[in-house]
Amino acid sequence: MTTASAALLPVNATLAWVLAVLLAAAVAVTALARLAPDQGSARAREVLTAGLRAAVQLAVVSVAIGWVAHSPTGLPAFLLLMYAVAVRTAGRRVTSDGTWWWTAVPIAAGVVPAVVLLLSTGLVEVTGIAMIPVTGILIGGAMTATVLAGRQSLAVLRMRHGEVEAALALGLVERDARVEIARSAASEALVPGLDQTRTVGLVTLPGAFVGMLLGGADPITAGAVQLFVLVALMAVQAVAVVVTLELIARARITAPSSHEKPPAPRRPRVSWSFVRRRQETTSSDRTRTAESGRRTRRGS
Repeated sequence: MTTASAALLPVNATLAWVLAVLLAAAVAVTALARLAPDQGSARAREVLTAGLRAAVQLAVVSVAIGWVAHSPTGLPAFLLLMYAVAVRTAGRRVTSDGTWWWTAVPIAAGVVPAVVLLLSTGLVEVTGIAMIPVTGILIGGAMTATVLAGRQSLAVLRMRHGEVEAALALGLVERDARVEIARSAASEALVPGLDQTRTVGLVTLPGAFVGMLLGGADPITAGAVQLFVLVALMAVQAVAVVVTLELIARARITAPSSHEKPPAPRRPRVSWSFVRRRQETTSSDRTRTAESGRRTRRGS
């Protein structure tokens, strides 16, 4: 393979072996450190599943992308598929009740205006090779911001429910009270995008920049495209966060109410040797106490 992409990362058996080792390491570290909410192996299984799914999905997309990029009907279908998967993923991460589908609103509210602006100004052509990567990056950024803003907002409203009640007692309507409490938490969803934009070129070279270089573009053009992507992402994510906060404040996206009893804490495991030593110590203490009592009675 003599292309520019082969110089970066050749696709061969060595790559497959390295990927398998890295995935196994990620699963092992997650399992051994018990990095899960219940200190079990749930996250380790998720890491394994995510890695395997990524391999299968990228293989399918790699095969289908040639047809989608040049098909007038395949392009919109593929874009809608990306959007639907993003909505479902974000909805499941934010809440487990029936309001998950409302996450479609912030994702669309951020992505659609940006894509329309790009198409109307002619910066992006209506072709699969241009629309798929640009739209995919924007949908992914909106999905991430929606998930982070939704989870953070619902969590802080649950923890600071008393402050919401106090704001209602002071005369605020419920929407305003919830916004005042959740706004700062929702704003944390912008931090990853901000850090990526601040450190671009100094810490990492993002995918759009590298892809343009591998495609034969000069560094100035690649840098301009990457700048456009980063600025567009910040706009998309800001809109997604605002809309998510508004939906949560208006109780369109809610957390499921749980009436179940919390799980009983696990009893620590105690070795039998420790129990025997404890019993022997207690028995010795009782014997010494009894002898001391007999001496005291004899002396009196």
